[in-house]
Amino acid sequence: MAFALPKPQECVECGGEGIYHRSTYFLIAIDDFFASLFTSSEKPSFLAKAAEKFENWIGPYFLRGAVALGLAKKYSQHDEHTQLLAQMLWQEANARGIEMWEWRLFDLPRNVFHARIPYTDSKGRKRERVIDFEGIPNPPAGDDHVWWMDNKAKLKEEFMRRGLPVAKGGSAKTEKEALEIHRRVTPPVIAKPHSGSGSRHTTLHIADEAELLQAFRVGKQVSPQVVIEEELVGPVYRATCVDGKFAAALRRDPPSVVGDGVHTVTELVEEENKNPQRGGPYFSKIQLNEKAAEELRWQKLTLESIPPKGQRVYFHQKVNWSVGGTTADVTDETHPENIELFEKAARELKAPIVGIDFIIKDISKSWKEQERCGILECNSMPFFDNHHLPYEGKPRNVAALIWDMVTPPSTK
Repeated sequence: MAFALPKPQECVECGGEGIYHRSTYFLIAIDDFFASLFTSSEKPSFLAKAAEKFENWIGPYFLRGAVALGLAKKYSQHDEHTQLLAQMLWQEANARGIEMWEWRLFDLPRNVFHARIPYTDSKGRKRERVIDFEGIPNPPAGDDHVWWMDNKAKLKEEFMRRGLPVAKGGSAKTEKEALEIHRRVTPPVIAKPHSGSGSRHTTLHIADEAELLQAFRVGKQVSPQVVIEEELVGPVYRATCVDGKFAAALRRDPPSVVGDGVHTVTELVEEENKNPQRGGPYFSKIQLNEKAAEELRWQKLTLESIPPKGQRVYFHQKVNWSVGGTTADVTDETHPENIELFEKAARELKAPIVGIDFIIKDISKSWKEQERCGILECNSMPFFDNHHLPYEGKPRNVAALIWDMVTPPSTK
């Protein structure tokens, strides 16, 4: 009988995708501890690099040994348990003749993979690059991105120092520190865990100190520190860069409908939920629950309101698919100066692959011309599958760009 972990308890702050609060808090605390020992502001220390090199060396032997002992299995095809971004990589690998496996320890998905990449060297000889990787493969030179890339508080500090636009604010370990930050910035503000998250335990529209303290406590459930910062204005966009170059951009929309001046909010939702894309497996129906009612009150609306034509009505603060969020491809609409900003961020992070969350009123106009816009966070393991499966607009094959990056140069 395969061992199965119990599902985490339902949590409204997790946006329908529950996580283990205590273990998440503990893992972030451990990461912070080792980051403080093994890193500087610019790059990992010698000890950190040595540990990473040893892990990369021993990992494949450990996995093969586990398979030999019957503790792990090798899957030659993806299934419903394989992470969606890995499925995108797998499909592109199959199209290129790249052999790809997934390793599962105790029959549990670990997001660890093996690939054999065929290529032709400069002398016309057939070669093969063999790699084991977690999540997303790295180029032959390896991944040497700055250690603070996934740390929201440190990234904000470093980007501000480098002149990249970010929201004003800071990171707090205590309620006193949270209040001090709140008094230095202009409301409304947001509060979010300083690492990880995926919009989990994030609170928007904080107007006063009472709301701030409640939001701080929500964030502290999963993180030792909570980022308090000004709420930027506009939709959330995800820009992905591969090998330092802009690959694609999405607008990530929270669950919403657009008024027509005739129908009530409830009627608009009922009509929107008829969209076959909302039947799964990727996008969900909009839910009219207490969170939705709270968001409507923020917009001075009720379920019986008739929004004017063109007004977008929101039902949740989060953009997750599981709560009814959607995506729209905006790659071709992105202003050149915004693309330049995203590529500069990738260079500063020294990241072969990076997902940049950015808020701006209009992505088709330069960030230099708009107020309260900026970079929210960056991710070293971005969910690039969103670009393959937009709710609206043209799909973008980011997986192809990743395999291009990790395949050694070939002669044709």
